[in-house]
Amino acid sequence: MSTQLGKALKKLRIDCEERLLDMANKLGKSASFISAVEVGKKSPPTNFEEMVIRTYRLRGMQADELRRAADQSRKTFTIEPRSELGRDMAGLFARRINTLPDEKMKRIKEILSKD
Repeated sequence: MSTQLGKALKKLRIDCEERLLDMANKLGKSASFISAVEVGKKSPPTNFEEMVIRTYRLRGMQADELRRAADQSRKTFTIEPRSELGRDMAGLFARRINTLPDEKMKRIKEILSKD
């Protein structure tokens, strides 16, 4: 079963008329690695989507959709807050993420999504 990122990568390959091997070569990864990420056997590594965005020169909504697909395909996230307040927020969010009601999560998402 493909992940959201897997579906996005496959669509990108189709749009660019490429095979999985072509994409793997462009990204400097093995075809088996790309395949494992696509089907969810491996989580996309940190900044993998940014590598794809740079390599394929994706912009705007196309880049945002790939980032969202990568986020939806990850099981864990690594963050490195630079300040004490950032560390406090990250810790609090990590402890509460699975207990916050959807409405509060939506409000937090709105705040974080604003430019």
